[in-house]
Amino acid sequence: MEPSTLGLAAARSIGKIGSAVISRYKPVGVARVGSPEDRAQAYKRLLDATVHHRLNRSYADVMAETTDPQHPLFIEAVRNLMASGAEMSCAMAGVQLCAPAYVIAAAQAAIETAQSDTQKGAKGYKDAQVAFLNAARHDLDYNPKRWQVWKKRKARKFSAAPPVLTRAS
Repeated sequence: MEPSTLGLAAARSIGKIGSAVISRYKPVGVARVGSPEDRAQAYKRLLDATVHHRLNRSYADVMAETTDPQHPLFIEAVRNLMASGAEMSCAMAGVQLCAPAYVIAAAQAAIETAQSDTQKGAKGYKDAQVAFLNAARHDLDYNPKRWQVWKKRKARKFSAAPPVLTRAS
């Protein structure tokens, strides 16, 4: 073998090894724990679970005031409330697995307000939910960066504009 072809073959093999090390194998469509897709799914699951728990709690409270504890609808409402509480706990475990600390704190605050009394905490629940959404959006980098002036201007313009109502024909 000539020295030039030997050097070329060595450079190719080193290049292949280097590129394999730099770009690790990442299967397409498989969410890894802590990946943005995984975190977004965990955040959405927690939001859905808190909304379902809040609705089931308000329904169970209404049923408790109007019916006796042995009524089948009240028993079903309590069963649904317990199931939604379990789902909310599982969703929180998913968030704790993949989210940073500030998102976990916002998620715990949202769960505590979702479990609070429905008469007192409606505004607190909405505030906690918005705080969790803002923390999740910040974690997933949905907000424009400091240097993205054009995106910031569009977002500010969109939020300041009144909603456009269209008439369906």
